[in-house]
Amino acid sequence: MPLETMDQYSIVEYFDESEGYKCGYCKSKTTSYSQGMWAHSLNVEDYQALIDRGWRRSGCYCYKPTMNKTCCPLYTLRCDTQKFNLTKSKKKVAKRMRQFLVSGGGSRNDEENPTTSEPKDPIPCGAGELSFKPPMPPCKSLSILNHACYRTNANNSIKIPLSEPSINLSKTSNSSIEIKEEPGQPGQPGQPGTSVPGSGPDPNKPLCKKAKAARAERKRDKLIKEGNLKLISSVFQEINKFINLKRINPDVKTESVAKSLDDFLPHIDLPIDAKHSLEWTRFLVDSPLNNNTEGPLKGYGSYHNQYWLDGKLVAVGVLDILPSCISSVYLYYDPDYGFLSFGVYSALSEISLVRRLTRTHPCLTHYYMGYYIQSCPKMRYKSAYKPSYLLCPESYEWVPIEKCEATLQESPYSRLNVLNGGSPDAQDEDGTVTSLDKVHCLYRRSITTYARYKSHKYGESNGKAESEDNHVREYVQLVGRSCAERMLLYRQ
Repeated sequence: MPLETMDQYSIVEYFDESEGYKCGYCKSKTTSYSQGMWAHSLNVEDYQALIDRGWRRSGCYCYKPTMNKTCCPLYTLRCDTQKFNLTKSKKKVAKRMRQFLVSGGGSRNDEENPTTSEPKDPIPCGAGELSFKPPMPPCKSLSILNHACYRTNANNSIKIPLSEPSINLSKTSNSSIEIKEEPGQPGQPGQPGTSVPGSGPDPNKPLCKKAKAARAERKRDKLIKEGNLKLISSVFQEINKFINLKRINPDVKTESVAKSLDDFLPHIDLPIDAKHSLEWTRFLVDSPLNNNTEGPLKGYGSYHNQYWLDGKLVAVGVLDILPSCISSVYLYYDPDYGFLSFGVYSALSEISLVRRLTRTHPCLTHYYMGYYIQSCPKMRYKSAYKPSYLLCPESYEWVPIEKCEATLQESPYSRLNVLNGGSPDAQDEDGTVTSLDKVHCLYRRSITTYARYKSHKYGESNGKAESEDNHVREYVQLVGRSCAERMLLYRQ
């Protein structure tokens, strides 16, 4: 077959195991071992199968650690994006980015010296604007702001009926928020009462704030400050419902709708008056991966995921978009923006991208983060993206990382499938070599089988091919029989 018609094939040149070299993780000399091959071209389906057997690529060079020999075993790790859970630390990174984009704050200095957005003194205002005193007491007035509708009188002020303590927002130059409280019963928060030891919370003290109520109060104060009167009613209802429910039954758990990952990514829904803008652009780039136009975006292949902040390129992530996953190759960013934690933020953005692509390509569900190295503290951060799974180096089964960490702490190289109930005798069926005759080769610009190649090169003297047989057998065991019969092994 002419070489011009071979675009759909993977063409690789396999090398023998490299001699021991210096480890980039533990810095030991001549203790790191791996096998490698040069990919002249690589089909995306073939590369998907290779990374599911522990291979990774760096440019055109593909490598696989010799797991039972190398000093720091490298386990392929993938995250199930459809079940991904945001941790508190990841939410903080997203919120810091949003704070920076919206208000220009959120630097390291801001974190060390936090400031409040609520003014301590009344804000001077001009005629026709709202003038406010310091924010309302959070607990005393919340339980009585339970009206869904507000009445507007002739003076353009919004009032709650006087049968309950009221809040009056009047649009005059000298106006202020007024809270009028009616006498309460003893034992109510803020009212005289008697505290009996062992009888529960002290009624003379305000109720403890729950996180949900505190968020609603901050939202209320922001709306009042902005003069957004239309939404204040719904916020008051939300706070009142929560507070009253907790008073009736302190142990009750209120229903809440968990925010999705996209809700925490600030660049998706920025206000018009945001101080900064963050944009993505994706460019299909040259790599050994053959572009398949049937895939998402511009097709399967390698992309540069660029992050532009106010028109300035501040970070670039290199991604491989494959039939079942997005594989993160590496990320580099401007160190001046290190306080924005682009390493974490880019991972969250790429996980979000996988989730969006799943809608049109249901098989594309996972996010591969490269290798996990238990013996290297700097690489353990990847386990924080849950749920994640490690690839067993013997059976090539995926095992939840939580089941692996303790075992890998004691023994850096381990058969992981037994930790998930698998058999200690399980074999890699795709790596079992029964015959080399069906291995496909590229020889003298033509596609042929290894059996025909040997016959042409060695004739009847098959004994001379023993060394080459061992070389090809090792290649089949590492890439798998299905890949070996699909890819073209370059032969001279």
